[in-house]
Amino acid sequence: MKYLLMLLCSALFLTSCHSDDDDTSFPPAKASRTVMIYMSGENNLTYSSFGKFLNPDLQEMIAGSKLLSDDQRLLVFVDSLNYNSQHAGKPYIAEIHGGEVNILKQFDSDFYASDPSMFHEILSWMVTNAPAESYGLVLWGHATGWLVSRDTIATAAVASEASSSTKGGTVRRAYGQDKGTDVSAASAEKWMNITQMAKELAKLPKLEFIFADCCNMMCAEVGYELRNVTNYLIGSPAEIPGNGAPYDKIVPLLYGSGSQLYKSIIDTYYNYYLDDYKGDPFLDGYSVPLSVIDTKYMEPLAQATHDILDKFEGGYPTYPNEPNVGDIAFYLYDDNPVMYDMRAYIKRNTTATDFTAWDRVYSQAVPYYRMSLRWMTIYTYLELTMTDFDQNESLYGCVSMFIPRSEKYYLRSEYNYNKTCNNFAWNRAMQWTRFGWN
Repeated sequence: MKYLLMLLCSALFLTSCHSDDDDTSFPPAKASRTVMIYMSGENNLTYSSFGKFLNPDLQEMIAGSKLLSDDQRLLVFVDSLNYNSQHAGKPYIAEIHGGEVNILKQFDSDFYASDPSMFHEILSWMVTNAPAESYGLVLWGHATGWLVSRDTIATAAVASEASSSTKGGTVRRAYGQDKGTDVSAASAEKWMNITQMAKELAKLPKLEFIFADCCNMMCAEVGYELRNVTNYLIGSPAEIPGNGAPYDKIVPLLYGSGSQLYKSIIDTYYNYYLDDYKGDPFLDGYSVPLSVIDTKYMEPLAQATHDILDKFEGGYPTYPNEPNVGDIAFYLYDDNPVMYDMRAYIKRNTTATDFTAWDRVYSQAVPYYRMSLRWMTIYTYLELTMTDFDQNESLYGCVSMFIPRSEKYYLRSEYNYNKTCNNFAWNRAMQWTRFGWN
């Protein structure tokens, strides 16, 4: 039904916008919280044969904004493909409040939303023009977590475009796919690495939360990299549906605090898909695995994980001996399985006593999660073998971690995950080289 209403939604969006000159009542200069939504949509999430996702989500945000109080501000940066004549593909920043949209800044020309310097400039503008006691950030778009081929600012992609049925992809870059379509017909596709994102966010006030409404962001590598720029990281370790979060329900929840903040977001998101898929011949029982990382505990978790690797039964496998991953759920298949559930991996390979001590630290760093062993994925392989995963949900913790292996993409020079994983501080802390993995 969401797609059938696209034309109506687009029309509503056009008629609900106001310019800077409109006499519209918006929140006061000082807010209790400003939430910033970064919509990197110059890709197949704006429009493709699989559907249109950007405008419907904007319409949901408009609906959700009707429940905001006067001291709650919602600013949205939008970069979309040039099919909307109102903006001609040029990015803009809008404030959404009370069911109305006020365009605060219209950029004169297009640019890469995945450019780290522009990412900082836009968020800095929002912070300056919507001052608040606290800030939250929503990352909207494609993402692949730690899967990058080098630690640089955005560079041209090296693989084909993924199916637009999910906010994920086979290209290895991390966050914010920008096709460059509105920059130049000859432009290359570019992404932003999480390491660069962390450096730019460090220049801004520390965020209360980052809600990653994109694929594969709940991994130890990303949580550790962002530990100094946000109090909480909320999202999924797996692929998510193209529709993403139900923003009409989620927007009011973005202004909570502590456990009420992340539990309400996770429960609402998780339950929405259980209900939405109910009765579907294929998707009934599916949802989105979701979790939260409390970043102040990421340092202790890194230390505990480093230490427990030395306590693996039989010794940690040294290169080229394969680790015991067995039928543990992995959250992405990139020609090889990657992003195994870290809690299941630790539990499968350690004594009950050692695991219990480690798990106490894990439960501080990951205080809440909702696991689903069925989720929507573009990978046919996973669709056919999900039932082969160990179905004991008590194994899982809904956060992944890198595990070095001898499979081809872990070793090939083009990707070489066993080396490129060290671009992330988490894997340097693990010191995989002590077991001969490099």
